[in-house]
Amino acid sequence: MIEIQNLSKAFTTPFGKKQVLDNFSLTVPAGTFLGISGKSGAGKSTLLSIIAGLQKPDSGKVLITSPAAQTEDDNLATDLFTLNDKELSLFRNKNIGFVSQEQSFLENYTVFDNVRLPYFIGKNKKPTLEETQAINKRTTELLEDLGIAHLAQSYPKDLSGGENHRVLIARALINNPQIILADEPTESVDSERTNQIVEIFKKLSKQGKTIILVSHDEKVLQKCDKICRL
Repeated sequence: MIEIQNLSKAFTTPFGKKQVLDNFSLTVPAGTFLGISGKSGAGKSTLLSIIAGLQKPDSGKVLITSPAAQTEDDNLATDLFTLNDKELSLFRNKNIGFVSQEQSFLENYTVFDNVRLPYFIGKNKKPTLEETQAINKRTTELLEDLGIAHLAQSYPKDLSGGENHRVLIARALINNPQIILADEPTESVDSERTNQIVEIFKKLSKQGKTIILVSHDEKVLQKCDKICRL
């Protein structure tokens, strides 16, 4: 479960202070497929970034409760912004898959290696042969599910915007996180691929994963369990 308590966030612009989130609260139960919509500048991407722990709010909390919790118990909830940078990075890598609008890759790594990279972050020892084979198999399956298996040995610079966006989705899913945050994940892809991506998210939510998706596409939003309009 994700519990957002009284979040506020403002930015300083050449035209003065811009308040994008003002005492915003929201509870997202585990297994929910939530769509977020709103006008440009309403704070959608900022909200996702804060939930992921990539930005800090001016005030407020983001509490993430362990899926093992049987009841609401503060001892099982992680308050993101009480963690130090290393703890937050490791928590995010293990528990949160983030699909940003920015196509951030290691350009000298193939698509295959970019997707599987998060698996190796934070490991204290070299993975066994069996572990490496398992993550390679999962990487291949994710690329197949997203229709880009034929691009596994290509490099990000050689792919289209839509293809790279699907690489980001595969990378976000590689560690089998409990939470997936996706900022316009169907942007720059055709309607067939859009439907495939949404179906992947719906399947994951039915497995108990929590999905929060930002979109301007009303057809995509209508396939979510709930919609939050900012």
